Amino acid sequence: MNFLLISKVYKIIELAELIYCPKSSDILFGKVNIPETFLDKLSNYLEDFEMTGRTSPRVLHKYLDDFSSEEKGQVIALIWLGQNVSYEHLLDLNDLVVQALHLIPQNYTTSYIVENNFLAKYFRSGLKKINNNHCNN
Repeated sequence: MNFLLISKVYKIIELAELIYCPKSSDILFGKVNIPETFLDKLSNYLEDFEMTGRTSPRVLHKYLDDFSSEEKGQVIALIWLGQNVSYEHLLDLNDLVVQALHLIPQNYTTSYIVENNFLAKYFRSGLKKINNNHCNN
């Protein structure tokens, strides 16, 4: 990847897991898929992980807002790659970036990324495909 640093990819994965992955205690006590509680709403409002132990999607949104349009295009391409898009040549990733920049309106790219509940999963899958391709070449 030419524009997107791997450290940024891992930071996005970290934030996405904090936002979208249920805590093990939530799974044990059946708290997954419950309506948003007052604490959830307060957490989103405060956006303070240290005080509430929760992370709001707004934190990820703010982080991505500082990305260039090329970086956001690469983030979307990596999501698409992780969602089963085939990847045979390094040029295919560049083509995906061009498509992402063409298809997703620039003022919506951050929201498009943040609204993906499987962001961490797709990022890992996309990175694995890229790594496997480099090992096979």
